[in-house]
Amino acid sequence: MKPKRLRMTAKRRETLIGLFFMAPFLVGTLLCFAFPTISSFLLSFGSTDTQAAGFHIQLTGLENYTRAFFSDTSFVPYLLDSIQDMLIKTPLILVFSLLIAIMLSKTMHFKGFFRVVALLPFLLGNGQVLRQMMREGIDTKILSLGDGTLISPEMLAYMGQDFFTAIDGLFSIIVTVLWSCGVQVLLFLAAIQSISPALYESAHIDGANEYEAFWKITLPMVLPVLLLNAVYTIINSFTDSTNPLLDYIKTWAVTKADHGFAAAMGWIYFLFILFFIGLVVLVIQRGIRKTQGVRR
Repeated sequence: MKPKRLRMTAKRRETLIGLFFMAPFLVGTLLCFAFPTISSFLLSFGSTDTQAAGFHIQLTGLENYTRAFFSDTSFVPYLLDSIQDMLIKTPLILVFSLLIAIMLSKTMHFKGFFRVVALLPFLLGNGQVLRQMMREGIDTKILSLGDGTLISPEMLAYMGQDFFTAIDGLFSIIVTVLWSCGVQVLLFLAAIQSISPALYESAHIDGANEYEAFWKITLPMVLPVLLLNAVYTIINSFTDSTNPLLDYIKTWAVTKADHGFAAAMGWIYFLFILFFIGLVVLVIQRGIRKTQGVRR
């Protein structure tokens, strides 16, 4: 008897093709992400044995975690500063990005040029470039009142140096926020342009103005993209190259070679990031379900 030939259905063929193209990603994830993540998690509960040959972990329990919160004098202040910076900048970045995207979506000349300009800070302000610019004080020198160039020295003396120091701090935050809006502006712009113009025409026929159209049409329609931008902005804020906490963790891992303590601080930081992302997702998802009329 002739052996039966294995017949492959179209569904099974498509599944195998999909697995074939996913194989490099799966292998890379297991080797380059899963294994280091598990090793880092185990390392956070111990320390490296420098006497043994190779890489050996000696488990010490929760010693590294208690040390980060109760013994180390720098980790908690750095962590609180990072959280405060994120809580201040994230809402501002989202608001400014949405406003800029709305302005770019209107009919105007040189629209493509302004879209490129909106993305330039993202292309230039990353990694070592942004770090060097911050060292040069780019965030405080663009808009500054305390140097006497915009306001006379007599006015500075009358209002007091503390007042203008606070204003300069606010301007510094605004410059940093506008510098971080590139990706968010493009995502908001794509979401706004996907809204049907018929919705706005119907609203204007019914007597709605621009303010009412924004709250009743634009904002509910861009809520899914708002969620994406919020998650991206939170992650970008916590992993910014100018974040001193990242430099502090790197110092313990590389310079001082205390890998267990550095891993514990990294996992604590990761859990805080995960907490804020989960909180934002729950809040915005609730708003999305409410606008769609879904109750749970």
